[in-house]
Amino acid sequence: MDQEIITPPSKPKATDTHAFGPVASFLAAAGATAMTFSLLAAAASASVWAFAKLFGLPDWLLYGVLVLSLVPVLWATVWISLRSWHVEQRLADNKDVDSPVFRIGYYLKKVR
Repeated sequence: MDQEIITPPSKPKATDTHAFGPVASFLAAAGATAMTFSLLAAAASASVWAFAKLFGLPDWLLYGVLVLSLVPVLWATVWISLRSWHVEQRLADNKDVDSPVFRIGYYLKKVR
């Protein structure tokens, strides 16, 4: 392959004025949280409803399983909100993003 690698002539200058702050971190975390909740809740509801209608389950069982399906949706939503807050805080401190830890308690200890 005859492709040339283009490199910039110099590194960009680091500035002290980044768009990071508590409000920006909160907005990023809130956006990720809202998106996670809405997408996972819609997917769980559609899956449970389709399964119940496919097998002809009664409505009371459908509603019970819908309530049960809310548990993993809420867990994932809380985890995403804590993880996104953690990542935003690391980026604000000019640190690299670390590997995710899939325990809610890990991020609860690190909330500032």
